[in-house]
Amino acid sequence: MAADRAMSQRPAKRKTPKLGNKPAKPKPSLGTARVQRAPEGEDVAPASHKAAGDDFVAKRRRQRRSIDTRKRIIDAALTEFSERGFDGASTRAVADAAGIRHTLVNYHFDSKEGLYRAVMTTVLDDYLGVFRERLQGLRGVDDVIRLRLLQEEFICFVANNPRFNQIMAFEARQSSDRLNWLVVDLIKPIFAAITPLIESAQKSGHYVEGDPYHLQYLFIGATTRIFMLSAEVEAVAGWLPAGEDFLQKHIDACLSLFFRTPAEGSEAASR
Repeated sequence: MAADRAMSQRPAKRKTPKLGNKPAKPKPSLGTARVQRAPEGEDVAPASHKAAGDDFVAKRRRQRRSIDTRKRIIDAALTEFSERGFDGASTRAVADAAGIRHTLVNYHFDSKEGLYRAVMTTVLDDYLGVFRERLQGLRGVDDVIRLRLLQEEFICFVANNPRFNQIMAFEARQSSDRLNWLVVDLIKPIFAAITPLIESAQKSGHYVEGDPYHLQYLFIGATTRIFMLSAEVEAVAGWLPAGEDFLQKHIDACLSLFFRTPAEGSEAASR
């Protein structure tokens, strides 16, 4: 009996797990979210975010195509207007040259008039921006120097934009609403800045005498005409009015026609 009691009081043996049996995984506690990793390279953004991203990319592509189309139309229209003038120009010819459907011209510019204004504004915007910056940056500088730099900037502009000169030659022949728009918005502001500088340079003896408006039109003719007649110049002189070397010679020649150096001892030289 004693032996039986001793056996009953012995602690029970623990069962040893057999080799090959995996221990049970602990169960996740309540409230603990299981994090799943997405396969490498896959987009894990919510479907709504992905759709919004796709829409944004598609919108940007449409915007780039629209900008490219407008530029092609304007480039083709610049050639068309310069060769045929406004009245002779055709928006259908512009579309053909740009390689687009004709309906896109009206879609982007509404009409031939709208296209014309877009062309002229595009060409002049860069020049007018530089012109205004020059005026602002040269405040306090001697009027003769300011005038010289502004006139030099104009020669560079017309050298790089001969088709603009040709359009203006067509447009200036007779009065029109288009010419009135050009004069009020684009041309008069330039003359309003240049003519007082001419008057000031004349008073100091550094500019040829004459009516400032007349002299400025003579300056425009002298600086622009050779670029408009480049084919004739090549046929007659055997060279083209192009390149950096020619441009610098042209600038020097044109400025020398109008700017003067007062003689020593003269009243103008002492000012």
